[in-house]
Amino acid sequence: MFRGCFEHTIDDKGRLSIPARFREALETTFSAPLYLTRHKDCLVAYPADEWRALEARINELPAFDPKIQAFRRFFYAPAQECAVDRAGRILVPPTLRAYAGLDRQVVLAGMGKNFEIWAKERYDAAMDAVAAQFDEIAGAVGGLGL
Repeated sequence: MFRGCFEHTIDDKGRLSIPARFREALETTFSAPLYLTRHKDCLVAYPADEWRALEARINELPAFDPKIQAFRRFFYAPAQECAVDRAGRILVPPTLRAYAGLDRQVVLAGMGKNFEIWAKERYDAAMDAVAAQFDEIAGAVGGLGL
């Protein structure tokens, strides 16, 4: 599982080091390569097996529903397969870097079966918003026994 939150830098060529714990999860639990695509305010990275399972579920949705078509365009069109190199890095394509505002400082946030890649400023702002609404959000997941 992908757990934890890690701050890293992305270089001018778009290379991003994957945290050792995430690389370990890729080696022991999931399968490489990673698939990167857009999320609301960040990028999301899926291991190959999780990506294929997600694709299968999305492909079962009605093909001619305009909202589903829009989602597929947003989610699938920019998706890129990214291999992890020997140094434990991925190359984040320029279009995805621009979308997520990835410049130097980034945050990789474990989300269980996938992880998110955020511009640090966006991540900090998103976490501030969550903190401000925490009681409401916790109430929404309260049935989980947390």
